[in-house]
Amino acid sequence: MSTYRQYQDARDAAWRALLELPEKKLPVDVDALAKKMGVEIHPFPGREQQRLYALVNKAARGPCVSLRIRRNWHIFLREKALDESHRRFAIAHELGHLFLLHDTEILTPGVRCFAGRENIGDVLDDPQELEDYTADLFAVRLLSPACLLHEMHMDSSGDIMRLCGLPPHAAVIRAERMELLNERDVYYTHMLEAKVRNAFLPWLNSRRFPEAEGAEVKLRYASEAVPVMEIHAYPQALPEILETQMENTKTEKLNGKAARNPDAPSAEAISREKENPVPIRSPSEQGENSQHHSRSSCFPDFVFRGKIGDNSFFPNYE
Repeated sequence: MSTYRQYQDARDAAWRALLELPEKKLPVDVDALAKKMGVEIHPFPGREQQRLYALVNKAARGPCVSLRIRRNWHIFLREKALDESHRRFAIAHELGHLFLLHDTEILTPGVRCFAGRENIGDVLDDPQELEDYTADLFAVRLLSPACLLHEMHMDSSGDIMRLCGLPPHAAVIRAERMELLNERDVYYTHMLEAKVRNAFLPWLNSRRFPEAEGAEVKLRYASEAVPVMEIHAYPQALPEILETQMENTKTEKLNGKAARNPDAPSAEAISREKENPVPIRSPSEQGENSQHHSRSSCFPDFVFRGKIGDNSFFPNYE
């Protein structure tokens, strides 16, 4: 139902949302994040609010729904139907719609709602809309960041549920995913993930957990921040990388030509010519008997066919 690109979008949006948190700790304060985004959270309206009651119940397909009334977004919760973990997940799901810029539709003049409105406060088994599927992906990754669970060696559903405040079904799914991610062991290959870990470092260093084999308690986390640029320097250093690749390819081709043709210029000679270029004059300026040489003829044809904007160039993992 989903593509890897849509999964990446949800994961990256969750990382960006984590960096926006006023307080970097687990469990994530979704109410504070909503407030920072200018989103108001309300209980379902009563029948005395006739027009609002009719709008919310018309839009809702579960115990939670978002409406944009004029220019402001509002999240409405049927709080009696949700315990604390389901309530937090439902809010994270709705924030996912906002962070992922999902399509909206007109409910009535001046009021809009998201096209995907299936929100049960836990991971949907068979969502009808792709937007609801990706909003669930976002919610799980916002509430239980893989890099923080990895740092704390948390991979069981029970531990994840207690630490992150996830509902049971979401915690089981997250534990299964953590098993796969820990087998890959390729954390911090993306700058955003490294930034999240660094932002939460004070909280990580304040947490103490017992060792697996004994009762001794140790601080497991290094006090140093992850070197973001050293972990994944491609986005900043890409032009230099491409230039180096091109120069290396030119040198290899020129050295190969020199082996086949002893009279061909060497790579060192061409490098010197590039550093100290000789002005090129037209045949009329050189005289009738002079031989005209084009500097460009010294260089082999080279076309770099890599796509700079292609995400497959960068290995992204959660």
